[in-house]
Amino acid sequence: MKFTDYMNSVKDVPVSDKLEYTIAVMWLHPGRLPLGVVSLGDETMPVIKIPARARNTFGHEEKHIVPVIAFCKKAFRGRTHITDIILPSSVGGFPAGAFAGCENLRNITIPKHVSIIRQGTFAGCNKLENIYYEGSPEDWKKIRIVHQKHEVELGGLISGTPVHRIESERWMHIPGNEPLFSANIHFNCQIGEIPCPEFHIRTGGKDITDAFRTM
Repeated sequence: MKFTDYMNSVKDVPVSDKLEYTIAVMWLHPGRLPLGVVSLGDETMPVIKIPARARNTFGHEEKHIVPVIAFCKKAFRGRTHITDIILPSSVGGFPAGAFAGCENLRNITIPKHVSIIRQGTFAGCNKLENIYYEGSPEDWKKIRIVHQKHEVELGGLISGTPVHRIESERWMHIPGNEPLFSANIHFNCQIGEIPCPEFHIRTGGKDITDAFRTM
């Protein structure tokens, strides 16, 4: 299913009234600060939608509708009933191990602002089929997916220098994000109508992308 088709299919999914929030950042006027989801409560619905905005109830003044920018690492973990997670554009990142144990997760939206997917974020999500990413293929390539680390074993000093000899070096696998490499990634672009910025066809030094827009 294309990005736009999926988003249309879930647009009427209601936001759970069982979500629990906290203030995402600490500063003056807590009633005006953005929120983070700390718990899904006892929600058992298979499709979970996090709202882009919610009512802040932490201030003493008039209640404000503020952005939801984050969620804690325990909000989704181990929720085996979840099949779909719909995150808003306002969320800027995931905590490590965020979706670990979501064994039946099949579809997830990933906001464009996410720049790193940390260690073990998708551990156990072996049924993940589709990632609906708000950015382009180029944007996706810029995301740092933590799945390996470089280890260097140092020996003695090189004569006349403060530099140690490198005895060995290797890349070590870090488990937990393998599902990302087998899932289908659907980008927020429609090649048939509005080409992706990276989608270009050239011949003879000329860009002929426009000739393929109606295909």
